[in-house]
Amino acid sequence: MRAALASAALLMSHALVVAAEHAPAFQSDVLPVLTRAGCNAGACHGAASGQGGFRLSLFGYDPESDYERITREFGGRRIDLARPEDSLLLRKASETEVDHEGGRKLREGSNNYALIREWIAAGAPAGPPDLQVTGIAVEPQDLLARGSGETRQIVVTATLSDGSKREVSPLALYTANDDAVAGVTKSGKLTVTGRGLTSIMVRYGGQVAAVRVAAPLEGAGMADDGFRPANFIDEHIRAEFVRLHVSPASLCDDAEFLRRAYLDLTGRLPDEAITRAFLNEPASAERRMRLIDELLGSEAFVDFWTMKLADLVLLNGQGGAAKSWHGWLREQVAGNVSFDQVAITLVTASGNPATNGPAGFMNLATDPRDLSEHVARIFLGLQIGCARCHAHPADRWTQEDYHRFAAFFARLSRDGGVVRAVDRGEVDHPKSGLPLEPRALGASDVEIPQGSDRRLALAAWMTDPANPFFARTVVNRVWKHLLGRGLVEPVDDLRPTNPATHPALLDALAADFSAHGHDLRRLIRLIAASRTWQLASHGGSADPAAARLFARALHKELPAAVFADAVAQVTGVPDTFAGVPAGTRAVQLISPATPSPALDVLGRCERKRACDSSSRSGGGLAQALHLINGSTINDKLAAGLGLAAELPEKTNREVIETLYLRAFSRYPSPGEMNAWDTVLPAGEGRPEAVADLVWVVLNSREFSANH
Repeated sequence: MRAALASAALLMSHALVVAAEHAPAFQSDVLPVLTRAGCNAGACHGAASGQGGFRLSLFGYDPESDYERITREFGGRRIDLARPEDSLLLRKASETEVDHEGGRKLREGSNNYALIREWIAAGAPAGPPDLQVTGIAVEPQDLLARGSGETRQIVVTATLSDGSKREVSPLALYTANDDAVAGVTKSGKLTVTGRGLTSIMVRYGGQVAAVRVAAPLEGAGMADDGFRPANFIDEHIRAEFVRLHVSPASLCDDAEFLRRAYLDLTGRLPDEAITRAFLNEPASAERRMRLIDELLGSEAFVDFWTMKLADLVLLNGQGGAAKSWHGWLREQVAGNVSFDQVAITLVTASGNPATNGPAGFMNLATDPRDLSEHVARIFLGLQIGCARCHAHPADRWTQEDYHRFAAFFARLSRDGGVVRAVDRGEVDHPKSGLPLEPRALGASDVEIPQGSDRRLALAAWMTDPANPFFARTVVNRVWKHLLGRGLVEPVDDLRPTNPATHPALLDALAADFSAHGHDLRRLIRLIAASRTWQLASHGGSADPAAARLFARALHKELPAAVFADAVAQVTGVPDTFAGVPAGTRAVQLISPATPSPALDVLGRCERKRACDSSSRSGGGLAQALHLINGSTINDKLAAGLGLAAELPEKTNREVIETLYLRAFSRYPSPGEMNAWDTVLPAGEGRPEAVADLVWVVLNSREFSANH
C-alpha cells in the first residue's frame, strides 16, 4: 500500500514538473499581465505602502519579492492551487463575487485571465530565475504619417535572456508624450491627431522604447532653393524640413546676426561703435565668420562661458575654495582645454578645494548616491534618481544599476576638508544589504585594478568616444544655449523614451565632437556657422511646430547676469557688488553667494540644483515690479551719469539712433524715428523725457530677449 502511494506521489510530482516546464513563468509572463492591468502602478499596489494590505514593487522592478508576496505571504491565501479560479488574486482582479477598490482589472474569460489561471493551475511556478526580458523593439520605430486621423497598430517584440523572441503588444504599456499630435490606446493603437513631431513611450518587462511620430505640416513646404545648407548641420535640418513640409524663415539680417552673436557667444551687447562699423560694411558670409572667430577669441567669451560652466557644475559658496574652483574653470575655457579632460579632472579630483579648485566638485554631496546623480545629470544627461528606490518608470535603469553606479564614489574621504581616495567603502544593495561592485550605466563590469581609485575607471568609460551619453549630452546642451531649445528636451533627460527631434543630427554632432577632441570652441563655431543658427526670428511656417523644428530663431530671455550687464552697458553706469573689485560685471562673479538683490529678483542661477534653462529662472510679480520701479534700471537713470548725461545734449534723432544702436544693435526704422521724434519735447522737461524713453526701451521685449 505504501509503495502504491509513493508511486502515485512520484507520478503526481512528475506531472507537476512537466506542467511547470510548459507553464507560464512568473517574471516573463505573469508579471507583465499584472503590470499591464495596472496592479503595480503607483496609484495601486505599487505604492510605497501598497493598498489594502497587499504591496507589489512599482512596475514589477522586484520580481522575487512580488512572487513571494503573491504565493507565500499570509500562508499563500492569495492563490488556490486546487481551484485556481477561486484564487483571491483572480477573484479580486476580476471582481468575481469579491469587491475590489481598484475596480475590475481582468475580465473573466480574457486571455490574460486565462494565463494567470493556467499559471496557478501549474503550481504557480517561479520559472527560471535568470529568464528575463533583456530588450524590446517596436514597429514602426519612426512613423511618417500622411495626415490627421491615420491609425497604426504598434507591434512590440521582446527579447528574452535565453535568446528567444516573442510578440508582447497586448501586454505592453503605452503613453503618448503629446496627444495633440498623436494618441495611443491601451492596446497600442496609435492615432495621429494633429501635426508636428512627438513620440509614444512603450514599456514592457522593465525595458523601454519609443515610437517617433511625424505628421507633416499644412502647406507645400519650402522651395527647392529655400534653405541652402552651410554645413552638415543644415543638411540634416533641411531633410526634416522637406519631410515635414516646413517652410523656414529667411536668413537673419546683419543687425539681428550681430546682436545674437554677441549675446550667445559673449553674453554682452556689441558697443555702439562696433555696431555702426559692422552695419555700414558690405554684407557677406565671410564677414560673419570673421566676427564669430573674433568673439570666440575674446576675453568676453572666456568670462561668459566660465559662468556657463560654473552654472553647469553648480559652483557655489564663498571663500578660497570657490575662488580656486572658478579660477580653474576660467583657465580651462581660456586655454580651450578639451571638455573630456575637464570632465575627467572634475570627476577624479582630490586634495584641498582651497588650493585645488576641481576638488570642490567632490563636495557637491557626501553621499555617493547623491554625487552619482550629479555626475549622471551633468556629464551623461541622465536623470537616474528614480532608480534609487525602484526601477526607473521611463528608462531602463534598475535599483542595481543605480547603486552600482554610485559605488564609484563610495571610497572617498573628506577628513579635514581634504578629498582623498581611500581603500574601503561600499554601496550596498537596498534589498540584499550586500556590497555592490561598481558598474557603469548600460555597460558591463568595469575593470578596476587593485588599489586603484575607482573614479579613474569611471572617467575613462565616461569620456571614451564609444560612450553613448557623454558627447551627446554636451552637444545637446550647447545646441540648447545657441538655438533656445535642445535637440532633446529636457537637456538632462536623454533616454530612449524621449527621442531627439533630429536623432541623426544629434548623432552626427556627437561623433564630430568626439572626433575633434571634444573641442568646445569648435563645436560652438560649427553651430554658429550653420544657416540654421542664422535664421531670422520671424517668417516661415506659422505652425508652432515649425519653431520646435528650428525653422526660425527662438526668442531667448536673457539670463539674469546678462540682462543686468546689458542694462549697465546701455546706460553707461556699471553695477557695484560688495566684496569684489569695481568694474566687475555680473557674468564675472564667482558665485551666487555674492550678494545682489537685483540678480536674485531677476532669477540668477543659485547653483543649488540644475539651471539648464538659457533664460532667467525668476519671474512673476516681483520681477515685473523690480524692472518697473527697482534699482536695476531706475537708479542708473536717476544718477545722471553715462547715457543719462550724454543724451540730452543730442538732437532728438541722435538720441533715438544712439539708443537703438546700443540697446537693439540696429538703426531705428523710419516709422520708429518719426514716432519718437514727435514724442520728445524741446526745452524744459526734455531730460526727463529722454530718461523715460531709455526706460521704455530697457523694459521692452526686444531688449530683454536674444532673438
